[in-house]
Amino acid sequence: MNSDYKKHIRIPSLKRKFFIRNLFSMLLPCLIPLLLLGSMAIFISVWYIRLDAERRHETMLNQYNELIQIMAAEVDSLSLSFDRDAKISMRLDSLLSTDTQSYENLEALFYLKNIIDVPAYSKPYIHSIYIYSENDKQRFLSSREGLVRLDNFYDQAWFAGYKALTGSVEIATEVRDIRQYAFEKQPTRVVSLYKRLSPRSAVRQGGVIVVNMIPSYFEKTYEALNEMPQSSFVITDARDQLIMQSGRAVSEELLAAIPLPEDERILQLDKDSFHLTVKKTPRLGWNLISIVPRSAMYKLPVTLIVATCILAVASLLLCAALAWLLTRKNYRQLGSIIQILESADSMAPAHQMPGGVRDIYEFIMMNIVETFVEQNYLQVQLSERLYKMQAFEFKALQSQINPHFLYNTLNSIYWKTFQLTKSDNVGCQMIALLSDILQYALDSSVKSVPLKEEIAHIRSYLDIQQLRYKDRFEVIWDIPEEAYACQVLKLSIQPSIENSIQYGMESRPFLRLKVKARLEGQLLKVTIIDDGPGIEPQRLFQLRSALQEETELPGHVGLTNTNKRLLLQYGSAARIRLLNKPGRGVAVTLQYPQ
Repeated sequence: MNSDYKKHIRIPSLKRKFFIRNLFSMLLPCLIPLLLLGSMAIFISVWYIRLDAERRHETMLNQYNELIQIMAAEVDSLSLSFDRDAKISMRLDSLLSTDTQSYENLEALFYLKNIIDVPAYSKPYIHSIYIYSENDKQRFLSSREGLVRLDNFYDQAWFAGYKALTGSVEIATEVRDIRQYAFEKQPTRVVSLYKRLSPRSAVRQGGVIVVNMIPSYFEKTYEALNEMPQSSFVITDARDQLIMQSGRAVSEELLAAIPLPEDERILQLDKDSFHLTVKKTPRLGWNLISIVPRSAMYKLPVTLIVATCILAVASLLLCAALAWLLTRKNYRQLGSIIQILESADSMAPAHQMPGGVRDIYEFIMMNIVETFVEQNYLQVQLSERLYKMQAFEFKALQSQINPHFLYNTLNSIYWKTFQLTKSDNVGCQMIALLSDILQYALDSSVKSVPLKEEIAHIRSYLDIQQLRYKDRFEVIWDIPEEAYACQVLKLSIQPSIENSIQYGMESRPFLRLKVKARLEGQLLKVTIIDDGPGIEPQRLFQLRSALQEETELPGHVGLTNTNKRLLLQYGSAARIRLLNKPGRGVAVTLQYPQ
C-alpha cells in the first residue's frame, strides 16, 4: 500500500493536472476582471473621444461658417451702398466716366473711398476692395490706390472673372494670386468675392463689387483653434477649387474622394484612416472640411490596449509562478497526508483512522467539520451564558424598585389629602395629574405611541407646572392634523419641554414655548422652541459633544437619555438637533422615522 501511494505521487501527469488546475483557478479570477475592465475602458474612451472630437470639430466648423457669413455680409453691406443707394450710384458713375476732376468729383471720390476704406482697413481678413461700374474709361475704385485705370493697374485678372459671371450666381468666388511689384518672389494669394451691380439706366450697363479676402487669415485662426497637431483643415469653393489648407498636408486623392453635403448639414464620417467632418456654407457654397487621422484621435485607446495586453501577460506570468508554488506546496501536503496514511497503515496509535472512514480526504473533512462544530458549540454555550448573566443582572436592577408601589402610594396620598381638605384642591389636582403621568410611564408593553397620545400626557405635565408657576408661561401648539397619527417614542418629548421650563424661567418672568410638528415625507420632526436666555457657548459645546458621543452630561440627563433611546430605536438619523441663540432661546428638534 505504501508503494502505491509513492507511485501515485510521482506520476508526472498528476503534477501537471495539479498545476493546470491551480493556474486556471488563479488566472480566471484575475484575467476576467482585467479584460472586462480593460475592454470597458477602451470602449468608453473610444466613444467619448469620438463624441468629443465630433463636437469640437462641429463647433470649429460652425465658427468658420459664422466668419464666412460675416464676409458675405460685408459684400451685402457694400451692395446696399453702391447698388441700392441712387445718390451713391450716380456719384460713382459720374466719377468713373468724367475726365475732369472738379471739386464735386474730388469730394465724391473722398466720400466713396471712405465707404470702402472702413471695412477694408478694419477687417483683418480683407486685402482690398474694388468697385467697378461699366464705363468707357475702364476706371474703377480701389481701397488701396483710390481711382485707377484697369490697363495701368497691377491686378487685372479680376476683370476676366467679372466677365465670366453668370446671371444665376449671387456671389461668386475665385482664388487668385496678386503680384503688386515685379520683384516680389511670392505673390499674395487672395479669394475674390464677386457681386454684380444691377444696371440702373441705359448709360450704366452694370458693374461689380470685388472683395479680396486673405486665406492666410483662416490658417492663423485654425492654428489658434486646433487642439490636434496632426489634423488638417481645408476650404474648397463650390467648384471644389482649393481656397486654403492648414495643418497637415492632405493628398489630392483624399480630397477628391470626400463626399460633400448637398445642404448645410454637418457630415461626420470615416474615410480610410481618417475621420472627416464636412459642412457646406450657405450662399457662397464653400466646403469646410476637417480631417483628423484616426491614429491621432484614438491614441489613448491604443495606449489602453497596449497597457491591457502588458497587464494580461504580466498576470499570466505571475499566476503561473504562483500556481507552480502552490502545486509544490500541495505536493508537500500530499506527502504529509501519505505519511499519515503510512502511520495509519503501521497501526501507530497517534495516526489511527476512526471507524467508518473510507479515505484520507474524508478523514480530513471529518476532522475539520468536527473541530468546526465543537468551536461553534462552545461559542453558543458562551453566548448563552453571557445572555443569562445579562438577564439576571437586568432582573436584579429591576427588582431594586417597584414602581407600582409609588403609584399606589400617590393614590393613597390623594385620598388622604381629599379627606383632610374636604375638597379637590391644588394638591389633589397635582397628585392626580402626576398619577396619570406615572401610570402612562409604567405601561411597558409599548415603546411607540401616536403623537396625539404623547401630547395628551404632555398636557398633564404642563397642567402641573401651570399650577406650580401660576401662569408664568404659555405654550403654543403648531401641529397639523395629519401629524397626530404619527408614531413617536413614548416619553421622548416631555424631557425637552421640562428643560425649557426649568432653565428658561430662571431669568424670565414669563416664558413662551412653542411645540411644532412637521411631516416631511416619511420623517416626523417635532421642535420645542422657547424664548429663554439660551445656552452658554461652552455649555452648548459640552451638550452637543455628549449627544454625539452618547454620554451623559450632568444637568441634562433627561436630554442625553432621550437621545440614547432615539438612537437605539431608530438609528443615527434620529439624533437630537440643537439650535441656540444666546439671549433669545433654544430650539430642540426630535426626528421620528415613520
